Amino acid sequence: MPEDSNGYTHYVVLNETILGEARIIEKCNECISLAIVKLGTGGPKPFNDYAFVENRALVPKILN
Repeated sequence: MPEDSNGYTHYVVLNETILGEARIIEKCNECISLAIVKLGTGGPKPFNDYAFVENRALVPKILN
């Protein structure tokens, strides 16, 4: 899995909009993962915390 310099390996996506970035800590089951997320990346103060995230909202980053 590709990783960029900040360690986040996935985008958090809802309705085709990128909400932030995530790094999966543990896949709990087919539907949910525990991840460290950074939301509000376009704003002045991004928010970092652990969260349970639906796997369908996690889109792997692809290196060009």
